[in-house]
Amino acid sequence: MNEAERWVEFGSFLRQQRDKVGLSRREAARRSKVPESTWRDLETGQKTSYGAGVRVLPNPGAEVLDKMAKVLELAPEELTRHVGRLTSKAKSTTATAARDGSNVLAQKIARLDARDRRLVESMVDQMLEG
Repeated sequence: MNEAERWVEFGSFLRQQRDKVGLSRREAARRSKVPESTWRDLETGQKTSYGAGVRVLPNPGAEVLDKMAKVLELAPEELTRHVGRLTSKAKSTTATAARDGSNVLAQKIARLDARDRRLVESMVDQMLEG
C-alpha cells in the first residue's frame, strides 16, 4: 500500500470514529480547535490538488492528532497507529534528521514513486530557472 492509499484509509477510519461519537465535521472541528479544513483534508486523504493529477498528502503534527483523538474519545496512540506514524524510537531519529531540512525533504521525496519523483524534480528545476 502506498502512502496515498494509507491516507485514504486513515480518512475512512477518521470519519467512522467521528460518526461513532455522533459529531458533524464542523462540531468536531469546533470542539478540537482544529480547523474544519484540516478535518476535511484528513478525511479525504489529500490536502490540495494541482493540475495534472498531482495531490499533496496531508501531514498533521502530533499536536493536531492529539486534539482530534481527544474529541474522538480515542487514545492519541490509537489515532497515530492508524496514520501509520513512526514509533517514538523512530521519531527521535526523525527529530535529528529534521535539523537538516534538506535531509528531511530528501527522505520524503525518496518515498514517492518514480513518476512523482520526476514530477517533483521537474517542478524544482522550473522554480530554479524562473
